[in-house]
Parts: sequence; C-alpha cells; structure tokens
Amino acid sequence: MIHSLAIKNFGLFKDVNVDFSEGINIITGESGAGKSMFVKALISLLSGKVPKNLRNKEGSISAYITVDDKVKNELKDYIDITENNEIILNVKFNEKRSVFRANGTIIPKTILEKLGSYIMEVHTQNSQVLLRNPKYHNQIAYNIFKENIVDLIINYEEKYREYLSLKEKLNNIPTDPSEIYRKIDILNFQIDEIEHISPRENEDEELKIEYKKLSNIEEIKSKLEKSMAILKDEEKNIDIFIGEIVEDLSDISNYGFEEELNMAISIQDMISELYSSLESKLYDLDLDPQRLEEVANRLNEIMNLKRKYGPALENVFENLEKFRIELKELDDLEKILNEINPMIESKKKELFEIGERIKVKGEKILRKIEDKIKKELLALNMKYAEIFFDFKKLKEPGKYGTYSIRILAKTTPQSPYLPLEKIASGGELSRIILAVEKVIGESHLVETMLFDEIDSGVGQRIADVIGKKLKEFSKVKQLIVITHMPQVANYADKHFKIYKIDKNNEIYSQIIELDDKKRLEEIKEMYGEIIIDKEVFNKEVAENET
Repeated sequence: MIHSLAIKNFGLFKDVNVDFSEGINIITGESGAGKSMFVKALISLLSGKVPKNLRNKEGSISAYITVDDKVKNELKDYIDITENNEIILNVKFNEKRSVFRANGTIIPKTILEKLGSYIMEVHTQNSQVLLRNPKYHNQIAYNIFKENIVDLIINYEEKYREYLSLKEKLNNIPTDPSEIYRKIDILNFQIDEIEHISPRENEDEELKIEYKKLSNIEEIKSKLEKSMAILKDEEKNIDIFIGEIVEDLSDISNYGFEEELNMAISIQDMISELYSSLESKLYDLDLDPQRLEEVANRLNEIMNLKRKYGPALENVFENLEKFRIELKELDDLEKILNEINPMIESKKKELFEIGERIKVKGEKILRKIEDKIKKELLALNMKYAEIFFDFKKLKEPGKYGTYSIRILAKTTPQSPYLPLEKIASGGELSRIILAVEKVIGESHLVETMLFDEIDSGVGQRIADVIGKKLKEFSKVKQLIVITHMPQVANYADKHFKIYKIDKNNEIYSQIIELDDKKRLEEIKEMYGEIIIDKEVFNKEVAENET
C-alpha cells in the first residue's frame, strides 16, 4: 500500500505531498489541471520511465510503501525489505539522467520496474498491468486452487520438489564418459595431495610463529641471557637484593610489617619462577639446530596447499571433504545413470496424473469464478463481455502445475476470446480488470490499483454502479481513482483536487485534500447542470456516503 507520495519539480508540480487513505482515493480536477501529469508521476516512480518533457533541472518523486508478506517473499531476491515490510522508493532526476533508490540503496531500472509491478497496477489505455502478464495468470489460478483443493496442491508441490532435485542431479552429471574419468583422476590427485601433507587445524599459524622465533634465535638468546643475568647470574642481581629485603622485613615483621614481608617473599618466588621459565626457553633454543629448516619446509608445503585449495587452511579442509563427496558420487555414476532417468520419468508421470486431477477440480472452481465475473461485468454495463480461463497442457511439469492457464476475454457475442492485452478499448479493459480483480480478491498480490478515468464513456447510472463497485473493491485493495464523474467521486474515503495556481507569473499545479465542505462544493460543480434541486443533490450524496 502506498501511504504517502512526494513530488518535486516534476512538470507543473513544484512541491506537493499526498497522504493516501487505505480505501478509495478520488482525484478530480478540471481538464488540463494536471491529473494526467499526476498519473505519470506515479508511473515514473514505479517504472523509472521519467518523461523528458516533464523533467525540470533537479527533481524527485518518492513514496513510503508497505507490502504484505506474500509480496515481500516475491521481492526478497531483489531488495532488502525491513522487518516492518517497509519500502521507501525514490527517483531523482535532472534533464540528463535519473537515479533510482529503494530503502536508500541505488538500484537499476529493471529492479525498479519489478518492484513497481508488485506495488501498484495502473489501468490506462497503454499501461503495463500485471494481469496482462500470462505467467501471472498461472500464479493467480494456482493461489485460488491452494485455497480450495489443498491436499492435491500439497501433494503436487512435494512431488515437484523431488522432481527438481532429480533433474538437478542429472544436470550435474557430465554427458561425456571421458570427461567423467578425467574428473575422477583430478579428484584422486587433489585428495592424495592434501592427505599426503595432512595439515593440522591452525598448523600454519603455529608454524609462522615458530619460524619467526627460530629466524631470530641469536637475538632471542642474547636477550634471554641478559635477563637471566640481571635476575640471578650477575654478582649483584635482583635475587640478592630481594633476599636482603626479605631478611630485613623478617627482622621487623613483629612491628606491623607482616603483610609487606609476605609481599616480598611472593616477589622472590616470582623472580625464581621467571628465571626458571627463561632458562627452559633458552635450553629449548639449543635443543635442535635443524628445526629451522624443517619448519620452513613444512610451512612451504602448507602454504602451497592454501594457494591451490584455500585461501585459508579451513578452506583446504572444506575442499578435501567436497572432493571426497564428489569422488564417491562419480564412483557410483554408472548406477546413477542407470537409475535416475527412469526415476525422473516416473516422477513426471506422477506429476501429470496429479495435474489432471487439479485441472478437473480447478476448472469447476474457475467456471464459478467466470460466472461471478460475468455478473460484475453486467452490472458495469458490459452485457456481452465474458471471461474465460484457458487451459493449455505443458510438455514439462511447472511450478504452478502441468497446465498453462491464461485469462481471456471478449466484449461481443461474435468476437473470439482474446488475451487481456489485446482488448482495444482502455475503458473496457479497465472495467474488465476491475471485475476480475474484485472477484479474485486476495488471490491477486498487488495491493494498490490506479484507475485513470475508468468511467470514460459511460452514463450517469453506470457511473454510479462503477462507483459502488470501486467502493466494494476498496475493502480489499487500496484504490486511486482519477474521475470526471461526480457519481464515482461520491464514494471517496479521501477526495483530492488538482488545480492550477498563478504565482510570480508562473503556472503551477497543486493538489489538496478536500474537507467535507469543499468536497461537497467540488461534487456539486462536477454535477453542473445535472443538479436541479440542492436538496436532491445533498440527499444523493448522503445516501452514497451511508
């Protein structure tokens, strides 16, 4: 749902902000006021197609949007969506270029178009609507089936996952036998190389420390010998001095110096312990004069493994395990080749059998939906319009079943059923899609619909019917409706007016939300000469609001 929209320096819009209702949002205004420009701003935000003639020096369009969990799941591979399912879209543009952002991250135009297709549908003569996408028709039908034939769908999805797993395993098997044997030889060599050296965990770091120490052995010996001399070996050393302090404090300990005596004894013990530790380290340095060469060779072997199978030693261990698994799979290759193709064919047969059962039950469900849509179309003054869910069997099982399902429509008894995108009239298409979406309801993922003059070319009575249908539809979807018909405007949850202002000898378009008083005035102006009696007009508005 689109909660708010901000437009700056786009066409005649200098700086406008709109806070939408979650229900039906009506937008009215005189011809040329900027309604089409407002629609283009929304389309630009959700498609990235900013018309060059509407770009000012520095402009932007942004919106605060929330989506439900189903849409979030569809978009998870494209952007990071917050825990609260929030998306902030922004398009910044100048005369030469545009920059697109989602939640602060720059995104390409293709990703923005993908996001836009799941956020809002724009119903105009030439708009790109998700319902015009044949692939999406399958998803709609499948969602309807999931709500009505649950057990079959669960069974199909389980078998389909198994089918994909088998196909993936088959795709990973080389088709050329010589390639298989070559890969086995390579894996055996890689495993033998790592196992022959057989590194331990963190051995490289331990060897680096030891190598550094052995490389500087003369300096280390010199420092150790000097420290030991200061501690005990010199004629005057720390041990002698601390011994004298212990002796003196012992003589006066009965006068309140017991604690100090204990501290001195502790220091004397620590000096002895430190001396012993340094002496042991010095002894170890002289223990094996060949150790430096051994460490260097071992470290070189491990570094070579890391270069080939790393970069880290832990990656070497991971690759060793991976090589062993791959080798085992290739050793069983003949068995796999003999078994996997029959298993795939068996699983495919199961899927087509389940798919047929889904089709039989699904057709009955969709025929009932077709009847409901026909009734909606009849109420919208489309007496001969019909919708048909067309099933075409697939050669391979798919994510949404074994049939391609496409929504077709016709507007006259003699005309054939056509894809929605080939319906000629924009007004007819908008009403057909309104009827379809109203019936399928929650099965359609998109939460916001924009209808641009859906009431074009209809009379007052049908306009009132359209208004009622839009009001009913707004209980499950957010609607933004551009209209010239007061009968439709009567049903607004929020009513906005677009008008032009003259400021400093420049013309701008502005949009404001109308309060109750101004809304009644606007609707009255829209009725124009139709209004004969003010009381009749007020009564009609009151009845529609009720």
